[in-house]
Amino acid sequence: MSFRVLPCEPGKLHICCSIKAQAFAANPLLSLIYPNGGTEALQKSFTYHSLLEYDSPDIHMYCVVDALDQDKLIAYVKWTVVNGQPRGDSGTGPVSGDKTLPVASSTPPRVPPEDTNDPLFQHFLTGATPIRKAHLTTQTIVLDDLSVKPDHQWHGAGKLLLRTLIDFADKKCLPCYIESTPGAYNMYTHQGFRQVDKLDIDLGQWKQGYDVYRTSMLYRDPKENPK
Repeated sequence: MSFRVLPCEPGKLHICCSIKAQAFAANPLLSLIYPNGGTEALQKSFTYHSLLEYDSPDIHMYCVVDALDQDKLIAYVKWTVVNGQPRGDSGTGPVSGDKTLPVASSTPPRVPPEDTNDPLFQHFLTGATPIRKAHLTTQTIVLDDLSVKPDHQWHGAGKLLLRTLIDFADKKCLPCYIESTPGAYNMYTHQGFRQVDKLDIDLGQWKQGYDVYRTSMLYRDPKENPK
């Protein structure tokens, strides 16, 4: 199958958010923070916030489609250009509704879904916030979401979207910041990201049968003279 990268259109955001919800359900940390992650209600919440953010000049959304069928969406990415100045009323990041990352003034407020496991959500933020503040001191591109349909993973769609982000970053001469899952770590490091910190959470303390989950904080400097 051949792929094509296109800007996300408002009418396709509900499909992109469905892909995102599927990815949440497969992630041990996010599946505990959002125990009903695969539900229609959470998909609607994602879609609602994506529509609010759509016109922000600081937020960029792209999707991968089948080159022979552009109605067949396979993967989705969203990133935000943050300005390095913390604000307390909105934010972006790997946890929907996160209010700790610095953002530009055009980013609308985000509210976590009602069924969020708030104690675990806050536990994650307690660990992640000082790391973010240490590395997001200047204008930076933050990867919010990169999700691929489960039956199309490891076929190049995610890497294609990552290259779209990197090309944008190099053109703007901006660094990139990513909070990586264990499964995506190698993809990011192979594309020039380096680990600057990590956050380990013992999920077994929150639900029996779960292990320690590592979030790797990765950073990439822009190329000085991109071709």
